[in-house]
Amino acid sequence: MNITKILLSIIATIMIVTTTNATTMCVTNDNTSIILDPSIEGTGYTRDEATKTWTTTFPNYTVSGIATCNSTSGTYGKAYPQYNFDNNHASSTGVYCWCRMTSPVRSAWVFGYEFSTASGCAPYCANHCSDRIQLSTALRGGVFGSAGQ
Repeated sequence: MNITKILLSIIATIMIVTTTNATTMCVTNDNTSIILDPSIEGTGYTRDEATKTWTTTFPNYTVSGIATCNSTSGTYGKAYPQYNFDNNHASSTGVYCWCRMTSPVRSAWVFGYEFSTASGCAPYCANHCSDRIQLSTALRGGVFGSAGQ
């Protein structure tokens, strides 16, 4: 097996296909192909507020991610590839809830919600991310549309 074949089997290839009012992402590797379509609602979700992680299940795949609360505001459903909150994803400070998909591919941070207090954001941000990615086309569009960033 040549080095190119090995690298291609390890690195996910992302192809962007623009559809009406949405960006559909096709994530592929040698074994799997997943279409991340923001128009398709999820079927369920789980979250772990202690680790600020979440998963959302769709008909043929599951996505997972992390959440953070901090003092940086944004526009609901908009991806901000310039932000990097990774080292602070378990933060309990700030009222602004941010969501990032980590699997099957990493997305940019997407603004999810403004809580009224930091003590309200910390215990519910991961729940908000998983629930809204399941039910909100706008948040799914930001997360799925920024896959690979």
